Amino acid sequence: MKSTTALWRIAGLSALLATLLMIVGFGYAVRTVLFPTKQESASPVPAPTPAPSIEGATGNLQQAKEIHILAVGDSLTRGLGDTTGKGGYVDRVKEGLKTKLDKDTFVWNFAISGSKTEDLLQQLEGSSQAIPEAARKANVILVSIGGNDLFQMGVTDPEAAANAGQLTLDYAAVEAQLPAAFQRLEDSLTKLSQLNPNARIVYVMFYHPFLDYDKERVGALLVQHWYAKAFEIANRLGNVTVVPTFDLFDQTPQKYLYTDHFHPNAEGYARIAERVLQAVD
Repeated sequence: MKSTTALWRIAGLSALLATLLMIVGFGYAVRTVLFPTKQESASPVPAPTPAPSIEGATGNLQQAKEIHILAVGDSLTRGLGDTTGKGGYVDRVKEGLKTKLDKDTFVWNFAISGSKTEDLLQQLEGSSQAIPEAARKANVILVSIGGNDLFQMGVTDPEAAANAGQLTLDYAAVEAQLPAAFQRLEDSLTKLSQLNPNARIVYVMFYHPFLDYDKERVGALLVQHWYAKAFEIANRLGNVTVVPTFDLFDQTPQKYLYTDHFHPNAEGYARIAERVLQAVD
């Protein structure tokens, strides 16, 4: 009888500790991802070796002598959360193309954790010519941007969200800011398309990492709104393909998310890479 009581006490204590860890993890994710400091925004992932300089590249991967990939955007393209050292979805796409096409494949990765649409646009239109030059020489351009815009627009009180263990989004506040964000997204994708109209530009959409905390599913509606705009922009540009990822994480998010409950883990990145490879096939 005493042993049974002890077992129940241990089980109860374990459940309490698990709950506390979940709440702490959610709080950490809200604070560091939605409101990152400069240090938290800096990517800990070393930049891949730049590809050799070439005079131009064709978007027809079968005809290309080499494959050159430009990756820009936020932490999703930076590969944050991939503890295997495989570089998130970008390096997996690189290896997938190299294996399938049996060609030398190189990557420039200029993605910066914490970036928003305004940051990407500044990279493309700023004084530095590093990204524009790489864009002109790339066969494939991978882009992920917008997740930080959307979720930072709506969460105004991270402390309350963390303490409540529930994400509360101000739908009206986000709706008011979306037109400007959509314009920056369109300007960025248009700029990339103009820099290299022959490249295969792949816009890797974000997902809703806090879906299990978003009881009213307001965030899901906002993500869908962003999806619709992204497809509209891609349709106008012609050489942009939108790769959806929402469905990869909506049913079992914890299985494919890193411990920060925001970025994909290695398995999550593998699923994204598989979908990107299908898009550039």
